[in-house]
Amino acid sequence: MTSTSRRTFLKQAAAVLPLVTDMIAGCGYPFPRMRYNVLSAQGQAMIRKYARAVQIMKSRPSWDPWSWTFWWYTHASPLSKSEAIQQVFGGASSPASDLAQKAWWTCQPHQSGQNTDNFLPWHRMYVYFFELQIGAVLGDDTFTLPYWNVSPGLPSCERGIMPQAFRSPDDPLLASLYLPDRNSGVNNGLPIDTQSPGVLSAASAMAETTYSPHSPKLGFCNSLDFGLHSAVHILVGTLTNMGSVAASAQDPIFWMLHCNVDRLWASWNRAGYLNPSDPDFLSNVFWFPGPNGEAVSVKVGDVMSITQLNYTYQEFEPTPPEVEPALSQLDLGSSARLRNLARGESVSTTIVASATAVSLGSGATTVQIKATPAEEVTNRLFNLSPAPPVSDLGAYYLVIRDLQINAQPGVIYTIYLNVSENGFSENLQAQKVGYLNFFSAMPGMGMNEPARFVSYDISDLVKGLDMSAWSAGVSLTIAPSGEPAAGSEPVIGSIAIQKV
Repeated sequence: MTSTSRRTFLKQAAAVLPLVTDMIAGCGYPFPRMRYNVLSAQGQAMIRKYARAVQIMKSRPSWDPWSWTFWWYTHASPLSKSEAIQQVFGGASSPASDLAQKAWWTCQPHQSGQNTDNFLPWHRMYVYFFELQIGAVLGDDTFTLPYWNVSPGLPSCERGIMPQAFRSPDDPLLASLYLPDRNSGVNNGLPIDTQSPGVLSAASAMAETTYSPHSPKLGFCNSLDFGLHSAVHILVGTLTNMGSVAASAQDPIFWMLHCNVDRLWASWNRAGYLNPSDPDFLSNVFWFPGPNGEAVSVKVGDVMSITQLNYTYQEFEPTPPEVEPALSQLDLGSSARLRNLARGESVSTTIVASATAVSLGSGATTVQIKATPAEEVTNRLFNLSPAPPVSDLGAYYLVIRDLQINAQPGVIYTIYLNVSENGFSENLQAQKVGYLNFFSAMPGMGMNEPARFVSYDISDLVKGLDMSAWSAGVSLTIAPSGEPAAGSEPVIGSIAIQKV
């Protein structure tokens, strides 16, 4: 496709505001469009189409809504929105600059005050309109974006390995999908989770039974965002690409990751779990470039199901069998009972131990989580809807809040409970709580808002402790998978153990 001149584009472009439902109805597809696994034969064919479109989009000027930069900046950019618009458009007003003002740097929820529940619908919109854009660039309305499934359930030859098409700089077509400065080993075909086995599992997110967070319960959306999704960003890229919110959408693999994130959401819904129905949430509006460069506004309520958007996936992620919605709650353990609370139930939570201002260094950091004095014990109601509290479930959660950084550390941290004073014991795996990353903790952003936290079910670990030692506190050891970036200075604002 030939490049349109800026003058011609500005004369022809207009701020058209079609309803997304009208666009879908007008596509003319009698059956849902299929998104394929990137490793399947169909997925490989789509990737070659994708590579050609990336070539074309990277050749177009930044002010063009069909350009790679315009779509990158719709997610986020290394500059603030105002600085990026000034750099690209100068002081001139045009339909494209107006669209940039509405659409650029709107990735959710990476700024203070944004609703964390917007993470999944915003990225679904972003991927959907990008897919349409690729089809428009190619003049091919059969194109669909493949997804990169990083699940540990895959064969070892596929699990966590960057698809070959994205690490082929010598291929004249596929070279457009290659970035030379990804993390060490990624472009050589090493599994991205080599140093953090298990971090790519979707099981913890799929085990959630509510969409939104209700402390100490993380909820599906936040569990997927702060867990698997963020881990892939950190493990694939450096601060100049996938490892940074501002730069991540310039890497062509970004779209395969987020197609998979969308697939996991669709899988969770397919298992019978429900999305929020709050009218204020569903009425939130975001803007994107339409396939012809026009401005399109979309409501969250328009994208809560892939059926609304007329596409499906080649395969769906299974729900962990222990949390199938139809399971009876009788005879379940305390943690399973908490995960499976009915919508009309609520429980009281008590902070039994805590710590604050934990600075992480280049090596393992051990911190004492001290028992909370009786006069300082706080009770918080864990609500799904107003109802009398149920009895003590005997479950324990580790809740981490207020992540702070000067720059992205670029590593995954592993958390252990009560590691021996003499160092890591032979039974280290049995003491592992889980993984932590700082991808969402952008410099200058307050991560102490109520919905921004990570939590871990530590019931089994706590019950294995000598409870008489609680007065002296228990310890957490937090170990990085590699050397954190110089000057990153990560800090955990608060740590709490909550009994439910």
